Amino acid sequence: MADHHDELQPEQTAGFKVGESKTIDEYHKLDQNDESLKKWKESLGLGAGKDISNPNDPRKCIIISLGLEVEGRPDIIIDLKAPGAIEALKDKPFSIKEGADFRMKAIFQVQHQILSGMKYLQVVKRKGITVNKLQEMIVC
Repeated sequence: MADHHDELQPEQTAGFKVGESKTIDEYHKLDQNDESLKKWKESLGLGAGKDISNPNDPRKCIIISLGLEVEGRPDIIIDLKAPGAIEALKDKPFSIKEGADFRMKAIFQVQHQILSGMKYLQVVKRKGITVNKLQEMIVC
C-alpha cells in the first residue's frame, strides 16, 4: 500500500523547466531604466512600496482559504487562517456525491519572491481508496 504522503507528491511536468530564482530586491533592481519591464514588474505587485510580505513569516505561499463549489448547494469555504482549521479539515474532509460537478477554489498569497511552477494537486478517495488524482499547473 502506498504511503499517504507519497500520493501527495506532485509529478514532474514534461517539458517544464523552472526559471532562475531571484529575490524581490533583485527584481526591483533589474533593468531599472526599462519602462516596459517596470510596468511588467508593477503588474506582478513589485512596484515601489508594495511589499506586503511579513518578514517574520518564512512561507512563500500562504493558502488563505479553500472552497468547494457544487451547483445546487451552498458553497463550503474553509478559512485556513482560523485556529485549528487544518486539523478540522483533516478530521472531516470534503464529501462530494458521486457524479457531481464541482469546482475547488483556493485563495492564496505569495510573499518574499515570485513563484513559478506552482501546482494544484487533488486526491479523491472512496472508502479510503484513491480513485482519482488530479494535478494542474497554477497560472496567475
